[in-house]
Amino acid sequence: MSTKILVWLKSAAPFLKADKSSFSAWTAWTASLGSTMTPPPEARARRHNDYDRYIANEFVPLVRARLACEGRHGQKFMATGCSLGAYHAANFFFRHPDIFDTVIALSGPYSAKFSVGDFMNEDVYMNSPLSYLPNLTDPAYLEPLRQSEIIIATGQGRWEEEIIPETRALQAILESKNIPAWVDFWGYDVDHDWPWWRIQMPYFLSHLPNLKPAAPFSLQDP
Repeated sequence: MSTKILVWLKSAAPFLKADKSSFSAWTAWTASLGSTMTPPPEARARRHNDYDRYIANEFVPLVRARLACEGRHGQKFMATGCSLGAYHAANFFFRHPDIFDTVIALSGPYSAKFSVGDFMNEDVYMNSPLSYLPNLTDPAYLEPLRQSEIIIATGQGRWEEEIIPETRALQAILESKNIPAWVDFWGYDVDHDWPWWRIQMPYFLSHLPNLKPAAPFSLQDP
């Protein structure tokens, strides 16, 4: 895990300590839709579904078993990430409302076009929130999403040009489905970069119900 990611995670430490929460991390496969590298798009999309099954069927049960040893049962989880991590967090959250009840996605793309362009098949569709969410009608998915905490944010500064329209598109879809969400557009000086994500993470955590820092924190310019 890179130093930048660890520093970003450290910004959440006061909340984890206060709530006695735990943090579990996973990284995306470079052969999945988290990459624009080879193999071909259809192979990466298929591997991404394998990745999704691994998280849902192996990683999450492992975490739940560990929590059960601590006397914590039946909890749902928060998914979070920035940039491509925000794409993964949002995609896991929207696909698995039985597992996640909170998402904080910072400066992410929400379609798979960043990886595969205009290529589309079922595997790509199932991992492209801007594609599958408009067609979601099953109350078994919609109702849990409506009860969840959804925070989607982006800056409007450098390197956010492709993120802003996808964030607005996601906002419109959620509104059309009556899914409450806090979609927050930060200023034109807020860039697609780690210093801003380190500010945004504790800011949004501080607004989640029943989650308060162990010590006061202040927002500082990067």
